[in-house]
Amino acid sequence: MKTFGLNNTYSSIHPVLKGDNPDNSFTELPYEKGFQLLSYIESILGESMMEEYITYHIDEHTLHSITAYDMRATFARFVEDHYDSPQEVNRILSQVSFNEWIYEVSLDPTGTLNFDTQEGSDSAALAMQYISLNGTASPDNYKDYFAFYSNLKVVFHDTL
Repeated sequence: MKTFGLNNTYSSIHPVLKGDNPDNSFTELPYEKGFQLLSYIESILGESMMEEYITYHIDEHTLHSITAYDMRATFARFVEDHYDSPQEVNRILSQVSFNEWIYEVSLDPTGTLNFDTQEGSDSAALAMQYISLNGTASPDNYKDYFAFYSNLKVVFHDTL
């Protein structure tokens, strides 16, 4: 997300067109940020309760288009229906700032998510080794590249 740029409304889950051509707003950023929002919600609810929430959400909205408001309201209903304690309901609901997640042009607004992996770091490190050799040689472990799956190759090439 940082590489693509977080400098306009098109970097939010809810881009505002204001008369611009809709094609100009199409990027993978809203999808990535939506994935991060769902990952964050899962970090609060836990994996099994997240599975219940996804099923609940799909059952509520099958064959319908929904808005950000609908998603927020469905999440609140789910939490209220599945947790007995008012304190627990308020604790969970207060942890998800939908306005920040949906409308702000930013990375994870909580700053708590980390999707780094050792494999991704190794891929970037291999590219940095190539850079440090300044085109005069290949790193000793250059064959590691051939074992990278496609997304690791993207990390390698983006770093390079």
